Amino acid sequence: MILKIKTIAVILIAVIVTGFFLVKKIKKNKLRKKVLADGDDYSTTAKNIALSMSKSKELYKSLITKVHPDRFPNDIEKQKKAEQFSAMLTEAKRNYSQLIEIKKLIETELY
Repeated sequence: MILKIKTIAVILIAVIVTGFFLVKKIKKNKLRKKVLADGDDYSTTAKNIALSMSKSKELYKSLITKVHPDRFPNDIEKQKKAEQFSAMLTEAKRNYSQLIEIKKLIETELY
């Protein structure tokens, strides 16, 4: 009898906790939809931030492979420049506009 009451109590607590987290998740999703809704001032900002983050990640990966110092084993000057550029890229990893500027520098100085 006591075992049944304890089991029921544990199940009830589990249901209440699960319900709490589901309600919390639903509220979070509603807020996210509200922020990303079209026609809202925040929608363009939030979308631009998300797009910028994904684009900067892709651009960083492509640039860091281009300027890796091991790509220039015979040219010491280019190796040093590549090391500088890779340090600059790592520093500006999440800033899309800085990555674009660094890309222009790379194209003019290394290639």
